[in-house]
Amino acid sequence: MEDEDVADESCLSRGTETEETGPGLEPCPGTRDSRAKTIRASPAPRAASASLRVAVAGGRCASASALNDADAAFDAACDVFSLLENAGWTEAEDGGGGGWDAFARGVADAPHGAAVASALKFAGHWAALRGAGVVARDADENSPAKRHRRFRVAMRAYDRAEAVAKAAASSSAPEAAAAALAADELVADVAAAKAQLALRVAVDAFERGDGDSPEEKTLLADAEAAAAAAVTAAEATGDPDHPRVGVAVACSADVYVAKAVLAAKGKGGVGDGAGVLFADGLYRNALQRFGTTRPPASVASDPDAAAGGAAPAHLRLVAALAHAKYAAVLRASGANRAGEAEAWSSAALKEWDDDFAQTISEDVVPPDGDESERGSDAIRAAAGGIGSVGKTRAILDGQLMMPVVG
Repeated sequence: MEDEDVADESCLSRGTETEETGPGLEPCPGTRDSRAKTIRASPAPRAASASLRVAVAGGRCASASALNDADAAFDAACDVFSLLENAGWTEAEDGGGGGWDAFARGVADAPHGAAVASALKFAGHWAALRGAGVVARDADENSPAKRHRRFRVAMRAYDRAEAVAKAAASSSAPEAAAAALAADELVADVAAAKAQLALRVAVDAFERGDGDSPEEKTLLADAEAAAAAAVTAAEATGDPDHPRVGVAVACSADVYVAKAVLAAKGKGGVGDGAGVLFADGLYRNALQRFGTTRPPASVASDPDAAAGGAAPAHLRLVAALAHAKYAAVLRASGANRAGEAEAWSSAALKEWDDDFAQTISEDVVPPDGDESERGSDAIRAAAGGIGSVGKTRAILDGQLMMPVVG
């Protein structure tokens, strides 16, 4: 294996640029010619034009993600990366004011700054889930080298989403006032995304047996620190009881579950029982913010939804994934909690299936009703056992307030 493909701390590093040239995708027809022409143009108009296109592609990616249309979301994420390539995704300041630096400066005071940060965040989601923006070198989709490149591209997208969101949030430009309000929430959401990616990287490294090197031993600690930062950022948006804080708290619970699993395998962590106990409390904390302190006996579309303890309609999917993960923790807590676990697991599946039965279009769900296309496999995996944490193809997103399922 080439040295650049070996998993190391660059998964979570800032500014490591190797073989990817931004998206790592093959250029679209005419890309190189058009880029050769635009490089000679003034960098400011070029950056402004590119950022608007990125914002539009990001909106497509967000809407497709909300509809659970993974193929359309992936295509839109690839478009985001392709546009970033033309904007000089990997280029630092080159003395002429071009490249990524010019792009980021042009977005900071723009009305669409938050939309660009959102686009970068969603591109990161689909880099992590499906490899958007990664060079298709490996025949094996799940080869360690390709997974490593996937994580690296995703983290770079999140890092730059965070940078753009913070720049927009601190902008004093009058035209950026609305973007600044949205950017504060995006800072918290990107922090939660980075925490989930850090956990994914850590679990992947330990599962492959790469967790004994000094660099890899820090990955789980990085995930824990990122999750704590996500909680702090979410609370800083103004309401400590907001469901957005619940998303970040659930990410922290995931970290403790992973610690418990790895401890049970003799690979570090905080001890099996301790990790499960901490996770139990954190999931309960998150569920309180989602409005589901007991296993729901109803779904949001039922007439007696409130009486049945259902999550509010806009929270039912994020709550469903949290319910599934909590069910797995209860199962791991002992046979005396098996009944509780089954109640939470059943609620999670019912909530998820009811949501997409009510909202998703027929052209997104195949006629044969393939459950994997609706994400039920992710819910079943999460509810099935604590070993799925960090490996389920779902990312909790605070902007959509639902899991993005790949």
